[in-house]
Amino acid sequence: MTIHSRTLLAASLSATLAAAAILSAAPALAQAGTAAKPAAGPPAAKAEAPEAGKEIALTQGQIDGLLVAQPELAKLSGGAPDQPDPKAEAQGQAEAIVKRNGFTSLEEFQDASDTVDAVLGGIDPETKSYVGATPLLKKQLAAVQADKAMPAQEKAETVKEIKEALAAGEPAKPSEANIALVTKNYARLSAAMGEGQDKE
Repeated sequence: MTIHSRTLLAASLSATLAAAAILSAAPALAQAGTAAKPAAGPPAAKAEAPEAGKEIALTQGQIDGLLVAQPELAKLSGGAPDQPDPKAEAQGQAEAIVKRNGFTSLEEFQDASDTVDAVLGGIDPETKSYVGATPLLKKQLAAVQADKAMPAQEKAETVKEIKEALAAGEPAKPSEANIALVTKNYARLSAAMGEGQDKE
């Protein structure tokens, strides 16, 4: 993940459980259309701005719980073919994981993930400060357009996606308290996202 737009934490949960049709309409935290990284400079961002989610007042405990739960959730599958209802099996496992890590439900976990992602979507990875999604998308657009190594078709698709994200406008700014808490944990969150990307 690059701009860190609608990130890491539930990326695996969304991909795994959505594939199993467990969390119908759950926001995909890892946005579709990842842009290739430019040969040099800052990592490329996701081509989409963060989707609006329910912002909650984050706590340090929730961030710690997200970071521990995410790798466990990533290991879930849709269930074994011989299971009568693999969706229910996977959902039950996911519920147990998030509850074991301090959340009352998958919904609370998703709300915390959405809130973290909304902040990460606006943090400049170079300065580690919140600047908003639009400046980062503009920076990514310039990097992609200048990237001579990217295949032409991929470049055209990525540029189109970034421009669509820019046209959608700047998402609502998260609360200052949430920005401060996510920024404080930025290194840990970035490291966790990098590990998730390496496995993709």
